[in-house]
Amino acid sequence: MHALRGFILAFHIFGVIYWMGGLLMVASLLARVPEEVGLPKERFLGAARGLFETATNLGAAITIVLGLLLILMEPAVLRQGWFHAKLLLVAVLLFYHVRFYRRIMFLEDHPSQSSRREYRVIHGMVSLLLIAILLLVVLKPF
Repeated sequence: MHALRGFILAFHIFGVIYWMGGLLMVASLLARVPEEVGLPKERFLGAARGLFETATNLGAAITIVLGLLLILMEPAVLRQGWFHAKLLLVAVLLFYHVRFYRRIMFLEDHPSQSSRREYRVIHGMVSLLLIAILLLVVLKPF
């Protein structure tokens, strides 16, 4: 059972990396949209949507499904304070995930209504959330 948990944990971590990498790349692509006009703007939006629909959604799904499996394998983790804080931060990441999707859909209809600053801030927030989650998981401070 211990070896199975190790494999699930490894793929859970892979899912996190895939998900966060996708979110950060989407933020970088969307930050370029306000600077472009015409076909390049459409290409950046198309690339952002494609990346979001494949890598980012897949990474989120892997992360969540395997995270739930890990909880089922070790339910005692639900009584630990660090884990509650981690779940809160993951909920915030899910908020940004949905926000990205909604922004991509909006920008496809209104491509001139975005700002580079907005996506740089989101990029920074996602990075900080990832660091905070990693610190909670490694240090287990509560």
